[in-house]
Amino acid sequence: MNKLISFLLVSLFLVAVASAQTSYPNLPMEFTADVQIQVETSQSPFPMPGVSGTMYYAYQKRVQRMDSTDPMFGQTMTTLDRYDQMNEYNYAAGQSDCKCSPITGDMPLYAVLPGSTYQGQTNVNGVESDQWMFSLSTSVNISLYVDSSREVLTQAVMIVNQDGNTMTTTITFSNVNTSPISDDVFEVPPYCSCPTPAPPVVPPANACPGNPPSGCSCAPALNFCSQVTYPIDSSDASTVDAMVQETFNNFVSFSQPTAACASNMKAFLCATLFPLCTGSPVVMLPCANLCPSCSCGAGNNTCAAALPNTACTQYGNGFC
Repeated sequence: MNKLISFLLVSLFLVAVASAQTSYPNLPMEFTADVQIQVETSQSPFPMPGVSGTMYYAYQKRVQRMDSTDPMFGQTMTTLDRYDQMNEYNYAAGQSDCKCSPITGDMPLYAVLPGSTYQGQTNVNGVESDQWMFSLSTSVNISLYVDSSREVLTQAVMIVNQDGNTMTTTITFSNVNTSPISDDVFEVPPYCSCPTPAPPVVPPANACPGNPPSGCSCAPALNFCSQVTYPIDSSDASTVDAMVQETFNNFVSFSQPTAACASNMKAFLCATLFPLCTGSPVVMLPCANLCPSCSCGAGNNTCAAALPNTACTQYGNGFC
């Protein structure tokens, strides 16, 4: 799978702006839920062992935790993803062993994305659910199933077709609780120790075209996101640019936003899909003042950009 598709799968198009549109469901950005995860591939006639457990998710805190039962040994395992540190911690209940590794992608976002299309209703484990489908590309489709009475997820399905092979990942949600989660749920156990990446250093304004940070590059002139004149880490800039434009066009066609909302949405999409590259593993989110929610009919707390950042990706001018 190429770098572009890998990035899209991990980040799930880090855009929470859809929640600002009254046509789309406003899904919670913090919740606890029982989940079942199943992965199937056309290369194998048998499904992989499923994973079930409890998910704790807090997008604006940049943290996610999954407590699951090992299908082979019955042991309770915890995977704690601290996207604020870009570290993942894996440990077992009642033991002092801990494995840690760096996170290389960005936090998944469980939101109905701009340009999603309504596919009607279906029953998910006894709950009538609205289906929303989004095509990341010709080979990647994401469907979210939403309990419209509560505006919470009942299921998320990602289908990837690559080189003649199909992989389907299904996450089923139940007992969804949208109450705030205590910070201690996401505390790193004292016996876990990982080096924390240093805070990113913002490159100077003249870093492009000739002096990008190590591991970064300067984009060619882009047709749609024309103000990407800062260092980026994508080698598929023209392809990403075309996908951003298609996403934007779908969003405009479906939502028929005001001119201000459309303009702000474009800037936010470009900053999101072309994050500022600093050479650090810490992902640069859009600057908070790029959040288009203010002009699209909702408060800034619904926007993925409204996060505490010391460094961020600016694109054009701020709006809010």
